[in-house]
Amino acid sequence: MTEVAVALRANYFFLSYAHSPPLAGVPASAHDPWVKTLFSDLSNCVNVKASRRLDLAPGFIDQEIPLGADWRGSLLRALSSAEVFVPLYSPGYFAGSWPGREWACYELRLTNAGVRDPQQRFVPVLWSPLRPGEAPPGLRKALDVGDGELGYAENGLRAMLRLAPYRDAYHRIVERLAGQIVDLAERKAIRPSAVPDIDEVRSPFTAAPSAVFTVAVAAPARSGLRAGAKRGSQSQPDHRQDPSLPEYVATIAEQLDFAVTVADLDVAAGELGSAPGVILIDPRFAADRDGLNALRLAVSGRPWVLPVIVTPVAVGQRVADDEQAAEADLAHGIADALAESPPRSEAAREALAGVSSLERFTMLMPYLISEAERQFLRSGPVKRTTAPPGSRPHLRGAQLDPPGEWQDPGNPKGGNR
Repeated sequence: MTEVAVALRANYFFLSYAHSPPLAGVPASAHDPWVKTLFSDLSNCVNVKASRRLDLAPGFIDQEIPLGADWRGSLLRALSSAEVFVPLYSPGYFAGSWPGREWACYELRLTNAGVRDPQQRFVPVLWSPLRPGEAPPGLRKALDVGDGELGYAENGLRAMLRLAPYRDAYHRIVERLAGQIVDLAERKAIRPSAVPDIDEVRSPFTAAPSAVFTVAVAAPARSGLRAGAKRGSQSQPDHRQDPSLPEYVATIAEQLDFAVTVADLDVAAGELGSAPGVILIDPRFAADRDGLNALRLAVSGRPWVLPVIVTPVAVGQRVADDEQAAEADLAHGIADALAESPPRSEAAREALAGVSSLERFTMLMPYLISEAERQFLRSGPVKRTTAPPGSRPHLRGAQLDPPGEWQDPGNPKGGNR
């Protein structure tokens, strides 16, 4: 089993959670906002309680990985060096494969390092109510942190964070969590050690995803879209200089519990007929009629296949002014050729118009993946069943929360942004 190098600086805790598909029409900044708020509150409490004896950062959450960084490598290095693992228990956490793989990586790291009882380094939190009869490892420990606080066992910490009457109790629970984390880390620190590659472990809670998502690459041989390591490679290039956008998309789709295929458009074209997907397009791919025809064929009659035009600037390539103007013309030609009626979502329209920065690319991608899934459920060749009342149909194993009014975590008392 491949092992990944350890981080130079450790964290008190690693926050593990089920990534939720963004709702249509919600601004990109609202993706998993309540998890980010908890992370910030918990990190602040840990920072206050820490003795400064250990040179540790407070905590790690994947939402803070810098743009363009080696995303997978950053995640695994954090798992290799965190003192404590903090899983947020929810139905989605145990239904999806990605959180369980983070769990397995951390547990295997401790076992291989000779830690007798790895579960002692887990500080679980009841984030949202579990399904009846669901009793995962450490549930009693997760409930005990509530220490009788009204509403915690029934509703979970996420609801307490969102509802003003429970806010004081929420902060008391966060204080207790921080105390447990600091006590574990400082009473008996564990040295950073190698962690298995997350691609090579299985979740202890659920089988591998059955739904497939396809990432097709339509680009010339020397395009920046082809940069970076291949999946499963032991090398870890510095993606800050040479980002691998297909691999980034694959990771986001895996977090949303898809099995992912990454391939050139000519190889992936067949997959796109039976699975949702995106096509990452370097405008130079359509410099001749054959390229443009291949793109038309891939998306024709398939609203679940979303084209994403990526300019060379978005992948860090320097382009002369005259080349940039020529590629802009190519991009406009692709957009005109692939435009469909009625218009798709705002995110899909922006992707087709051309993404010119890495920041916009990373902000849009969770929405495009979710939009492709929604379109596949509406129009794709799948057997449709009646969804339970109050739920949304989905391809993946994780149960999604029913739709509701989105609230700004900075204004928990209500109001859409």
